[in-house]
Amino acid sequence: MRFQVIGHASLRVNSGGKEFLCDPWILGSCYWRSWWNYPPIADSLRETLAPDFVYLTHLHWDHYHGPSLRQFPKETRIYVPYFRYDRMVRDLKGMGFNNVTEIRHGTRVKLADGLAIRSYQIGPIFADSALVIEAEDKIILNANDGKFAGLPLQQILRDYPRIDFCLRSHSSANARRCMHVTDEPDAALDDDIHYLQSFSLFMKRVRPRFAIPFASNTCFLHRDTVALNAFSQTPSMVSEYFAAFARREKIETELRVMISGDEWSTDKGFALAQTDWFVARELRLREYAQHVQPSLEKYYAKEDKSRVSLKMLEKYFAELWKNTPWVLRRGFRDEQLLIVSLNSLVRDYYAVDLRSGVVRCVPPEAAGNYAIRTEFPAIILSQSLRMNMFSQAWISKRVHYYAPRSKMRVLQNFLRILEFSEAELLPLRNVLSVRTIRALMPRWREPLLYAHALYHLFRGKNYLQIEARLLAV
Repeated sequence: MRFQVIGHASLRVNSGGKEFLCDPWILGSCYWRSWWNYPPIADSLRETLAPDFVYLTHLHWDHYHGPSLRQFPKETRIYVPYFRYDRMVRDLKGMGFNNVTEIRHGTRVKLADGLAIRSYQIGPIFADSALVIEAEDKIILNANDGKFAGLPLQQILRDYPRIDFCLRSHSSANARRCMHVTDEPDAALDDDIHYLQSFSLFMKRVRPRFAIPFASNTCFLHRDTVALNAFSQTPSMVSEYFAAFARREKIETELRVMISGDEWSTDKGFALAQTDWFVARELRLREYAQHVQPSLEKYYAKEDKSRVSLKMLEKYFAELWKNTPWVLRRGFRDEQLLIVSLNSLVRDYYAVDLRSGVVRCVPPEAAGNYAIRTEFPAIILSQSLRMNMFSQAWISKRVHYYAPRSKMRVLQNFLRILEFSEAELLPLRNVLSVRTIRALMPRWREPLLYAHALYHLFRGKNYLQIEARLLAV
């Protein structure tokens, strides 16, 4: 048996004479040239990929990467989680893949002699999944981005009390650094250290033989996001934090940093490259940016041609507000949201009445009258409207939100409606579908996890305290 890290969240496992590949983002960038694999994937490694089976953990583009998937034959067998929505299957079929199988929560699938997988799903709005891979006599838990704790994590550990290798994310994939409290410019809406703590607490609960920082090895090379590289939690940072944590907590788990091309095999154990990707990170990032600069410049030129029209926004919000129940809109009252659609040459201003969904053009000189605003690169706003994929826009970290503290809840409620729509929770009749019942019934432990979290929240515990308690269950 052999497993190999291909990139950010891409994992290859060879066992039983078959090749299995998880979350293949193996080409270029994602999120509108914002995210790039770090370190880059060598062409020689990419050319060796010939998967018999592919598993996609969830819909986010750094895991469900269309340009990469199109490199594989259309008859490739692809497995996806059985979520409340079937969007993953629809999109795959739209790309020409017809050999697609959905796996229900907790179901084991034998792929070959000596190779099997089991999918576990979680997430109240946008579902995610973890995957256990049985490769000969070794057990690999690819927790990926899934925030498993409490009873849902207990289920995995009951099924697999011994985990040999556990892979988990360790850095931010959210838009909190792009949320700005206008009357509190120094307000911190994110806490970098909690990602390292979360990784360590998870490993303490799972107690694998080896812990591997995973699904966070990216960098930002677009001119809009390059400064965010300073806030990344690198595997080296995880390793340093976990070493002290493991000594304090008396954990025998060993941590191994694995980058693209690194592998473990039954015959040789770990084969890890000796590189300076994290020691000389600033130099490597500059070299990387120079290497992809032609691609970036070409994309910048494309961005500068993109505009969003009033008609596009009117069509989207008319449909969205038609599907949004009054109870979700009633708190907006007379609130207005200013949407700034921009490229490096032009800014367009649109005001959305959050109670009615009516959109109108606003002259530049009136833009300062709006307390709540969002700034979208036009190319991102255009594609988000067309594809109803606003979560991808937020993850790009190229979209910014501004509101005073008193209006933050209004902004967050609006963003939640966009999430509900994208996750196909709107109109609400979708919640009562047979598919929803089938998808959620095996996940009955999950509501108990959220109830447990709310209990501690109402008792005044902060996020880090709540997470520690849930991961102790």
